[in-house]
Amino acid sequence: MKKKDVIYKVITTVILLLMSVCALVPFVYLIIASFVEDMSQVFKNGLSLQITPDMLGIKNYLMLFTEDDRSYLYWYKNSIIITLLFTVISLFFSSLVGYAVTVYEFKGKKPLIIVILSTMMIPVEILMLPLYNEMLAFKLINTYAGVVLPFAVSGFAIYFFMQYTKAIPRDFLDAARVDGCGEFRIFIQIMMPMMLPAFGTMGILQAMTAWNDFLWPLIVMSTNRNFPLTVGLQTYLSPYGNNYNMLFAGAVLSVIPILTVFLLNQKSFVSGLTVGGVKG
Repeated sequence: MKKKDVIYKVITTVILLLMSVCALVPFVYLIIASFVEDMSQVFKNGLSLQITPDMLGIKNYLMLFTEDDRSYLYWYKNSIIITLLFTVISLFFSSLVGYAVTVYEFKGKKPLIIVILSTMMIPVEILMLPLYNEMLAFKLINTYAGVVLPFAVSGFAIYFFMQYTKAIPRDFLDAARVDGCGEFRIFIQIMMPMMLPAFGTMGILQAMTAWNDFLWPLIVMSTNRNFPLTVGLQTYLSPYGNNYNMLFAGAVLSVIPILTVFLLNQKSFVSGLTVGGVKG
């Protein structure tokens, strides 16, 4: 290996390590601060970095599960349900549309693709008022469906599956049709298993989108027990006082599900599932 290449790799590694440290330090501090029982010590003279072991305890976490109305448990449950519904609906229908638009030839295909791509250029904030009126008309305000349905199928997800479908050989489809498979069965039994890497990648992205969404659930949900975590945690900050003890502890616990989703889907990034699938 040339000396230039070694120097380049060392510099790149150092830069990436520094970036990783910069990204992790705030989160590590959040975890440590979530165990501080007297939050006045954390915000003493600004944001104090002087946290000693005698300041730590599990009182903040116990408060989350022993508070009178148990709001945090309801928020956690709501976020999990909304994320699951959003991710499943998004993956199924986005992949179905992306597959159909890519594989089949039909009149108006190019204008349809332009419409799909153009939806990615519209700011979400512009859609809030008409979508709210639509949910109001369908009586979906303060329901899971009202949060999930409007944004479940996005132009980005459809385009992602369109690009992935293009790389899959058409021989699989032809072989399935010769064997008498219907079009929907081809998609379910042939295409979906070969699109697992795409499902894994988009599953992580869509789960993160649903889990971290704040503005739309804030607009749709009107009762405390129906709030997802993002909206619920915000209620710990109010003009009457800020409950940083429960906010910090709740924020730390909120990372666990999305981290689990990422760890479970790592293997789905493996490519080349179609290699060797067609012989002769």
